[in-house]
Amino acid sequence: MKYKDLTQTNVGRSTVCAVDDFQVPVNVGVGARLASGSATFNIEYTLDNLDDIQYWYVAPNFSALTATTGGEITIPCKAICINITSGTGTIVATVVQAGPA
Repeated sequence: MKYKDLTQTNVGRSTVCAVDDFQVPVNVGVGARLASGSATFNIEYTLDNLDDIQYWYVAPNFSALTATTGGEITIPCKAICINITSGTGTIVATVVQAGPA
């Protein structure tokens, strides 16, 4: 199992959480909470290699969020991040990937 906390304050993209894209099935749990302020944010994933990320995609059910939410990403991907698109505040997301210990 892989576990990581991500934090982003104000508009912009957080650091990334690498995902083991060889896990079958892909099952990544994400819990994102508005820790302070009033921000609109997405949880996003990429299919690009981590050393050359060019494209991010909004994860299903994680678009234009303004409050605490949780869900899963089952799309095979390379990494996940928080992207605050407007407002000010801090978002904290916990990412857990199921799989072998």
